Amino acid sequence: MKKVRFALALAGWILVSKSSAISLDDIPLWTGSGTNRAALVIEWNSPEVFNGTTVPAPVANKTLVWGYRFNGSATGTQMFNAIVAANPQLYTVETADPFLGTGIQAIGFNLDGSGLSGVADGTVTNLANTFTNGILTNPSLNPDATYPLNAGDLFWSSDYNGPYWQIWTELGDGGGFTNSPNRGASPYFDPNTYNHGQWAYANFGIDDLPVTNGSWIGFSVAAAGYDSNTNDAAYNAFNNDEQAPPSPAGTYTAYVGNPNDFAVQIVSTNNVYTRSPYDDPTAVLGRPTLKFINAGTNAHRVKIVEAPFNVAPDGSKLITEISSGGQITVNLGRKIYDDPNNPYGIDLIVYGNSFFTASGYSGGAVSDATDLNAAVLNSAPGGHPTLVSVSQDGTNWFAYNPVAALFPQNAYRWDDANDAWTDEQMNPTKPLNPFIGTNNFAGQTVASALDQFSGAAGGTGFDLKASGLPWIQYVRVQPGAGTYTVLDAIAAVDPVVVGDALSIAPDNLAAGITNLFFQNPGNPSQNLIAVNFDSLSGVAQVSTAGLSEFSAFAPVIGKMSSAYQISLKPMTGTDAVNYVADIGLRAGGNYAGNGGDLRVYQWAGTGWASRAFQFHPANREVLVAGVTNLSAFVVSQIIPPQLSLKKITSGFAFQFTPVANCAHILERSTDLATWTPIFTNAPTGAQPVTLQDSNAPAGKAFYRVLLNP
Repeated sequence: MKKVRFALALAGWILVSKSSAISLDDIPLWTGSGTNRAALVIEWNSPEVFNGTTVPAPVANKTLVWGYRFNGSATGTQMFNAIVAANPQLYTVETADPFLGTGIQAIGFNLDGSGLSGVADGTVTNLANTFTNGILTNPSLNPDATYPLNAGDLFWSSDYNGPYWQIWTELGDGGGFTNSPNRGASPYFDPNTYNHGQWAYANFGIDDLPVTNGSWIGFSVAAAGYDSNTNDAAYNAFNNDEQAPPSPAGTYTAYVGNPNDFAVQIVSTNNVYTRSPYDDPTAVLGRPTLKFINAGTNAHRVKIVEAPFNVAPDGSKLITEISSGGQITVNLGRKIYDDPNNPYGIDLIVYGNSFFTASGYSGGAVSDATDLNAAVLNSAPGGHPTLVSVSQDGTNWFAYNPVAALFPQNAYRWDDANDAWTDEQMNPTKPLNPFIGTNNFAGQTVASALDQFSGAAGGTGFDLKASGLPWIQYVRVQPGAGTYTVLDAIAAVDPVVVGDALSIAPDNLAAGITNLFFQNPGNPSQNLIAVNFDSLSGVAQVSTAGLSEFSAFAPVIGKMSSAYQISLKPMTGTDAVNYVADIGLRAGGNYAGNGGDLRVYQWAGTGWASRAFQFHPANREVLVAGVTNLSAFVVSQIIPPQLSLKKITSGFAFQFTPVANCAHILERSTDLATWTPIFTNAPTGAQPVTLQDSNAPAGKAFYRVLLNP
């Protein structure tokens, strides 16, 4: 039979990372106000079966979480509407049925921050201006053929024919969950109870779903499409392969594949291993390996304790062995520039097949079934001595010092809370902090080590600064003298943008790497946030997000130019990390002043505290020094009001456009030396204000408006 289901689009976003389950306290960005708290979790994932749909698979698998504050009780629709209206990056296509209520056909999220473009189905197109507060209602689109106009968006659309958006709620449907519900290690729900660990398949539509203090609502894409043929394997998949969302992802942006990020052509090669399947140099082209067949027919995820090996699930070759005296030279799909704003200054990443050994887990050889929360890393990773060289023209080369082994790689995110793998891919163009390995992973669980990757896929990074070359396009890989090495892939580094996270360790500071840069998703050459550490007591993760919704904060004074959330948490353990940092924030893209009309405010828990700053006009950046407790920051522009005067019967009337949420004092003087307040107000908006002076003195008088931000 066909299941009745209700779905909901989500808006607003924040990503958090923690080794245990995500708690309400871990969500830094909130919509709404009140003493009660609830959360929305949404997972974009590629369906296992594409029955009845031509919708393209999401560009990445990703799980995000949002917070909602309220008083009394609410419904899922109220929570959703408040959040979707607050975030311009997220959008939805809804239906409003008089019997079934609100239903969601599509949920999209704009990864690059450029905002909603629109959706189409090949016949009908709905541009952004047809959405109201991010919602398109009752369109004439075919939901099983709809796609986003921005191909890089996280997106899925469906109706009754294809895999649809499922709605889940916390077990018991009564709130009281401080932490995100744990779906457990089982990949699918229990068909007898419709439960998936602590998640329960919702019995109500979103309009009737109650939201109380500690409620969680989750969304995921059904594993398969509807099929009425009970003898069809897809029908069984539809009925049994339902999945609640995993714990929300770490604070990092999803990687959207680009073949030009990797090697695209073999320029030359010699002395490559002659035994299949490690004898094909072209195996090093493209992105690093995600899965491989070790033995039998089961696919294994690449992990730091199980390196790429043998062949891909489709039988293609994955890695290439370079014998003693040999080399492989490749041409990258684009120029790689020496960019000091790249994470840790790294511009190039090389992947091999190194791996750690582990112990302390049950079972035989490491596999996808190995419990990484129990498995403990042993000593340094095994690998092969490797020499990497770079060139602009393929003729003149700079050789880096040989490395004893390329660092192990990891293809997918491990969900600590649910003790299971997810299908979220780590970012192969995001470099690993080169100094987290110096804190000795040996003795840590594999899960703890992976937490410190902050979304990176591993590998060994190289900084072009050492070469003296402003850019390169050719890379050569050779084994160390008298031995061999193994090559999987070569990647260019992409900028880390606002919405992402990076790790920082005391060893970074000792090496002079004190700055973390987060760039504009819509213009990756433009820095929006810079965090420069003066001191740091432990390994930490710095997370960032753009702020566009302020209902959880006190009113902001003036015209907001830019706003960001910056947070820092320990990467391991629970001990607080002490730090002193200088924060650089770019003013809004339209700001062209000299900084004199700007103010910087930092959230202090109950209100905004004004912070002293320096302004650097060359990059429109304000610099706040000596920050010891990162939080939300607002760069606000104070535009002085202009007074207009009109003579009235009893005196004078003055009109001006105020600065929102700022105290304004109308003052009068007869000598320009002594000023008398005659009216004070603090408007919450920027609508024109009219004030009167009915007791104007005889003769001359001077008037001014004094601002007190």
